[in-house]
Parts: sequence; structure tokens; C-alpha cells
Amino acid sequence: MSVSEDDAMFETIEHFRQRRRLPSIDHGHLASVIDEISLTGSEPIKYVANLFTHHEIVFVGHNSPSRKTGIFMQELIPAVNGAGVNLLAVEWACVDDQSLLDELVTAQQFDEGIARSALFRWGLRHHFAYVEYLDVLRAVWAINRTRQPNTPAFRVVALDYDIDVNAVTENADLLSPYAWEHLRAKGPAARHMADVLLREFVDRGQKALVFSRTANALTRLKRRPHSLLDRIDTEIVDGRVVGCGNHVYSAIADQATTVLIHQPLTADGEHGLFTLPGDGYLDAAFAHKNRPHFPLAFDATNGLVGRLPCSTSLDGGHISQLSQGWVFLESSREVRGPTPLPRWVTETNLAEARRWSLDPQLRSSDATVQDFENAVNNSAAAAELSWTQIV
Repeated sequence: MSVSEDDAMFETIEHFRQRRRLPSIDHGHLASVIDEISLTGSEPIKYVANLFTHHEIVFVGHNSPSRKTGIFMQELIPAVNGAGVNLLAVEWACVDDQSLLDELVTAQQFDEGIARSALFRWGLRHHFAYVEYLDVLRAVWAINRTRQPNTPAFRVVALDYDIDVNAVTENADLLSPYAWEHLRAKGPAARHMADVLLREFVDRGQKALVFSRTANALTRLKRRPHSLLDRIDTEIVDGRVVGCGNHVYSAIADQATTVLIHQPLTADGEHGLFTLPGDGYLDAAFAHKNRPHFPLAFDATNGLVGRLPCSTSLDGGHISQLSQGWVFLESSREVRGPTPLPRWVTETNLAEARRWSLDPQLRSSDATVQDFENAVNNSAAAAELSWTQIV
């Protein structure tokens, strides 16, 4: 990052804080935060793998997909396997396709067609169809190809489940809270995901790495609902959202822990939908001329970092309430969107894509293959531009 880009980032952070009626960054305090991160930080892959020394389930959460985040997840697979973990749970696949995942990761040859099928319906819901995330499955397959005889295969376990599109009319608005009550026949996704984790891993005494969105990665903190993002498919109890990680933490406490990849957090909407973690202090630390070298992972449970306030986030409180560990992979200026999978929807599966999509326009009989391709491309572009929404 050049000097001019550093200056621009500080201007963005100052503008952000002024808009939220916060004082300017205290540069003395910032210098101490930088020192703490530099002294205590470690290589991200090793950091996450080492967490399994004291935890049974490690959630790695992020909101927006990115190219580097997907590659980071791929690189985590052999590292956690070396730490004795041979189970990966993913939010972005459905239990209805578990047999496909089991077949895929133990086959003699990696079959991208099977991988696409296993990720198809969840991906349709969220316009989530990216090369880097499909290659996480390839990384698991690669581990199994080189494993020693009489050692367990590395499994990928799907956490979500298919919505029941037969429970609503063809012209129902699948983005409405009313429709969602009918679509989720097995209850909220978060509770179902937690049940799978507890049944498949905890009850059997096995460790698991979990990749999920931030909302389902939070363990200790039960966040306040977001006015837009929590309109559908969200379990709210006593005014707080209860995600997968919250359910798991209620069952096994600190045997489960959360690591967040550095990205914007949800905000209350007064000044936009997203906000900077630590009210901008973490971004300022990595934009400073004396910034820590990154990619870097560091504890966020105590010290100056743990006490950084998140007053502009929907969650409030301090960074320590959000996560035990923090991973800084890339600066906001370097973020690149994930690579859309080509030919995700074809004439062969177009009818199925229309049926399982949530977007009313894509559910239409007039929706084309190009419409679906545009949706994924737009989603990737939006992920890359997410930091520009911080005003």
C-alpha cells in the first residue's frame, strides 16, 4: 500500500468516525495496539490449527466471500489435518447432498461435476458459485489421496438443508418472512446446523473445523437483529439472534471457539448497513506506516485489542465479545472478489435453477442462463466492493 493509499485510508476512517460522532483516532493508543498485534500475532494457518489444542470445534467466519479468503480456507485443510482434525463442516452445502460430498472426497479422481451438484442448491439461494470455494472440496480430496492406510478419511459435512419449495405457491415471494415459515420445514437453519455438529462430531468425540458466515460463527455473543439481513431465515429469542455457534456454545461452552476473518460488520442502517470492526482501529493499525506485517492472526480476547469498542456495530460491546481470534488477510484496497464458476447454470439444469432460486426474477419462466450468470458475477463484484459501502 503506497503512502497516498495510507493517507486515503486514514481519511476514510476519520470520516467514518466523524459520521458516527466518535472522536478522532488516538494515535498514541493506536501505536500501542500496533505494538500488541505485532508482538503477539502469528501466521494465520498455524494459528487456527493450534486452536485445536484446546478446542473441539473451531468456527471460521466471514461475511463476504473473497478470492484470498477462499484460498486461505483451502490452505487450512492440510494444516488442521496435521493437528489431528479430519472433519470439515460447511454452511454452504445441504445435508440432502451429503452422499455426493462423501463420494466426491474419497474418489480416485476429483469430479468437478459432482462438486458443482453438491453445492448447487445452496449456491442458487445465495448466488454463491465460486472457484475458490469449490476448490476447498478439492483440497479435502487431495488429503484423502495421500492419507496413510488405516487412517480415517477426511470428511466434508453439509450443515444446512434444502428449503421446501413445494410448501408455497409458484408465485410466492420467497424473500418474505411469511413464506419462509413454510419453506423451513425442519426449523431455523441455525438450529439445524448446530444439531448436525453436535450429533456428528461432539457426541462422537471428534474435532471439527467449521466454515460459515459470521452470523453462524459467533459462539458467545448473541447479536441484535439487523433490520434487513435478518428479515428471513433467522431465529430470534428475547430480541437476540441465535446462530449456529450460539447453540453449539450453549451445549459445550469453551470447547467451541470463533475466529473471524477481517471484514465489515453489520451496522444499524443509520449510516449504512456495514461498519468497521473496532470502530476503525484495526483498519487504522494495518494502514499505518508502522503497520504489522500481514497476513496475520492474533488473539482478540484480552489486552488492548480485546478492549477495542465496536460501538457502531449492531453488536456493540468489545472485539473480545465477537471472537477469540482475528485473521487479517488483506487490506481493503487489495480485496478481490471470488472467481465465479463458469457455466454454473446451463440449459440442462435451468429448470431446476429457476425452481430453487429465491430471487423472483430468476424464478420466472423467462429467466435465462445468462441471468443466472449475471447474478453470480454481480454477487462477486458486490463482495469486492463491500468496503466501499463504509461511509
